[in-house]
Amino acid sequence: MSTAEAAGPSAVHHPLAARRLRTGASRWADLVPLLAYGAVAFLIFLPALITPNRRIIGWPGDAQQTMWFLRWTPWAISHGQNPLLTTHLNHPAGVNLMWNSLAPVLGVVLWPVSAAAGLVVSYNLLVGGEIVLAAWCAYLAIRRLVRSRAAAACGGLMYGFSPYLMAHAHGHAKVSFALLPPLLLILLHEILVVQRRRAWLAGTALGALLTTQLLIYEEGVVLALVAGSAGVAVLALTNRSELRRRRSHALRALLWAGATACVLATFPLAVQLLGPNHLSGTVPGGDVYVTDVANLVVPTDFQMVAPPPADVVSRRFSGNEVENAAYLGVPLLATVAVVALRRRSQPVVRWALATGGVLLLLSMGPQLHVGGHVSRLPLPWRALQAIPLLGSALPGRLFVYVDLLAGLLLAVFVQAAVRSPRGRGRWVTAVGLLGLCIVTLAPRLPFPSSAVEVPSFFTGTGVAAVPPGSVVLVAPFVHDGPSDPPMLWQAVADMRFSMPEGYFIGVRPGGVRVDGPRRSLTASLMIAIQSGHTPRLTPPLRSRVIAELGRWHVGTVIVGPMPHEDLMHRFVTDLLATSPRKVGGVLVWARR
Repeated sequence: MSTAEAAGPSAVHHPLAARRLRTGASRWADLVPLLAYGAVAFLIFLPALITPNRRIIGWPGDAQQTMWFLRWTPWAISHGQNPLLTTHLNHPAGVNLMWNSLAPVLGVVLWPVSAAAGLVVSYNLLVGGEIVLAAWCAYLAIRRLVRSRAAAACGGLMYGFSPYLMAHAHGHAKVSFALLPPLLLILLHEILVVQRRRAWLAGTALGALLTTQLLIYEEGVVLALVAGSAGVAVLALTNRSELRRRRSHALRALLWAGATACVLATFPLAVQLLGPNHLSGTVPGGDVYVTDVANLVVPTDFQMVAPPPADVVSRRFSGNEVENAAYLGVPLLATVAVVALRRRSQPVVRWALATGGVLLLLSMGPQLHVGGHVSRLPLPWRALQAIPLLGSALPGRLFVYVDLLAGLLLAVFVQAAVRSPRGRGRWVTAVGLLGLCIVTLAPRLPFPSSAVEVPSFFTGTGVAAVPPGSVVLVAPFVHDGPSDPPMLWQAVADMRFSMPEGYFIGVRPGGVRVDGPRRSLTASLMIAIQSGHTPRLTPPLRSRVIAELGRWHVGTVIVGPMPHEDLMHRFVTDLLATSPRKVGGVLVWARR
């Protein structure tokens, strides 16, 4: 076996460690996969990118909330407000946005795009760009562990365009922002194996990375701690002699990482855990959003190759279609098996297989799911679920790390095929197996895109009639679902007004989670009307609703395009005893 083949996480002289000086041509060559991934993403997301200011990649649901977040952070900073809290939603009680997917870092980074081209373009750039960058970061990480650029590029392609990330690209933009796993691998490889950088420098970089992730997708930090601990434990158990030689540097770096993260994350965590509207206990979901064993070989409807029998099975999985994204496919599993059998002498292969197996087991949640059937067999996540905060993480989302390690093993397979001395037959077999992996993992095309329509009232001069900083009740009333668009309308109107509604994780008395605003008579009536029911507005009922509007400080009521708009029009007219103005595609009532 060659030195390059034997090198891995435990190697004293890693293949990359030997190349201390990299030429300019070498650096430029690393940009080729980035351009290739960009081209692939452009073709996949083309239905939305043809008109990037009017259509979004994927489905509208959570995307509208994400666009609100992209606008909120710049607005709050520019107006001297705490971006981690808001009373623009759920007015006057407000929302602790640290319990939500605020992603203030993304709001700041995309601020120029949002201001110049609009939130729809900014959202499309986020979704498309994060897939490309995730693939490229995976390439850079895998490139440290294999010599072949082509092999590393294949591994990066598999990770960035995996069923997991492509499923979440339908609407979970912050979940599909998956740069952390490969960057974590790079930094841990540096700290534990290569140790080329000073301990304080590598540790500070790791702490800053985790804090940045905290301000993009907080659950990702929890998952990173679990995945990183598993990887480090496997490395330590399989390389005890090397551990003794390297532990001093590694411990210093990890201490620097912890100190840096503590300093940088103190304020946002204090707001989350001690600030207004903070939750107590855990956010449920750990026994629903898990990896179903059958999902490893049974595709969902998101895949290009998904026969009807597979669809029957996948519909029985717990959770939802976006979260059921643990598909690897038979060809890729066969590739991993080949690598396990033929390349198991390589330390990197043994480490990736062991770590991937541990993370796969943890991603299955507290009890085993097989084809939608929940068995009584307890699994290791049950013990982790009892740990505060960790129990709020969704174990199925650990699968992104399984995908990264599968990409690494695929790269080992491709590298071995490229360098095989046994002739063209083996090369053809390898290319055929790689082609099958690509076909089975390919997403269904055309990739979904959704039209985004905002009434001209919110984009033109009409909204100027609403006093800045006032409270507006908007219909459809936004409560515990992401499909209603008023949050996007508010964001497009540059946060001119607050609303007593919204789609967010809130809190009941006692710190118990509630999705959306607390129950109220007005909300119940409006939600019933949105479903086609017509409540009888008696004088006592009218008095109670008017009193609620007063407690909310509502000065304006707006009814936009919505189901059963005529019923809502009649209800608000009767409630306020006045007729609306129709302007810019909406109906507007000003309260006396």
